[in-house]
Amino acid sequence: MDFTPTCVVKRRLRFKATAASASDVLTAASFGDLMCVTPTAATGVQLGNFFKVHSIEIWGPMAADLAPVSVSIEWAGAVVGMLGKSVRHSDTSMGSAEPAHVRSTPPPKSQVSQWLSTLNANGVCTLVYPANAIVDIVYSLVLRDDGVATAVTGAVAGATAGALYVRALNSPSNNNLVPVSNPTI
Repeated sequence: MDFTPTCVVKRRLRFKATAASASDVLTAASFGDLMCVTPTAATGVQLGNFFKVHSIEIWGPMAADLAPVSVSIEWAGAVVGMLGKSVRHSDTSMGSAEPAHVRSTPPPKSQVSQWLSTLNANGVCTLVYPANAIVDIVYSLVLRDDGVATAVTGAVAGATAGALYVRALNSPSNNNLVPVSNPTI
């Protein structure tokens, strides 16, 4: 039996793409900055210090002219041992009835399938998606218990002190994957 000495929360979060991306790299810091609390109107701090990605899912809607669109998820290639491998999953829409859709989990034995530090700047995965795509992530977050207030990357403005926010999934690189149904800064 495993004993976890800290609180771990598992969340499913949904994001909508305000613009297309041909190569959107999500780093460990991007996942670390996702959920934050704001001690002041101009500062945000990460809620967790370690995270694990369970899955990412993307739906790519067709353009108005029904031109095919593609979506893909490519996991970083850093591996533990010789059995791990990088993996890329992709799909392309078909006609007016079949949107592009892909669901993927980190490759077994890869470093990105392990618990990662939120302070790490390494890439976790690369996403390709059209405008108005929907991206779902399922991940677990180890809540901070060390008393350290690690600031989120990028500027924070107009926040309510003491509030919980969800930031853009690709913050601060593009900020075009905005959370759906969650307060954001």
